[in-house]
Amino acid sequence: MKKSELVDALAGASGQSKAAVEAVLDALPGVLLSGMAGDAVTLPGVAKFAARHRAERNVRNPATGASMVSPATTVAAIKVVKPFKEAVAGISTS
Repeated sequence: MKKSELVDALAGASGQSKAAVEAVLDALPGVLLSGMAGDAVTLPGVAKFAARHRAERNVRNPATGASMVSPATTVAAIKVVKPFKEAVAGISTS
C-alpha cells in the first residue's frame, strides 16, 4: 500500500479530510523520534517503538575472518503488539 492509498483509506475510515490525515502521517516520524528520546512510544493496537542501547561487541569480518570491535550504538526497536500479530496471522495471502 502506497502512502496515497493509506491516506485515502484512513480518511475514509476516520471521516477526516485527506489533508488532515496526510499532515498526521507526515508528523508521525518526528513525534516518534522525540518520544523515543525519553521513553517508549506505543501506537495502541499496532506496535511499541523504543530506542535500545546496543553494547560494544566483538564481530568477525566474514570476508577476511579478521576480528574487530563494533562500537556501542543506539538502535530503533519495534515490537508488534499481540492482538495485531494474531490478526496478521489470520490473513491469507494466497
